[in-house]
Amino acid sequence: MAWIDDDAGWEPRDSGLHAGPTLYWLATIVAILIAVFAVADFFISWAKGAPIVRIVAFIAALAVWLIGRICRALLS
Repeated sequence: MAWIDDDAGWEPRDSGLHAGPTLYWLATIVAILIAVFAVADFFISWAKGAPIVRIVAFIAALAVWLIGRICRALLS
């Protein structure tokens, strides 16, 4: 099969630390922590009798994650 490039998977990659993917993963971790604390706050307020979902926290987590995606796209 002439259309398969068998050597493409064996080429050495640059294994250095890049700012884009690093910032993406840091932003992802921060966004997950924000979401986990928002969910925990929901369950704590539910136990107190007034369950409130903090939409602003989830929007902030989404914004942090999107900033990380933009950093990965621009700095890779």
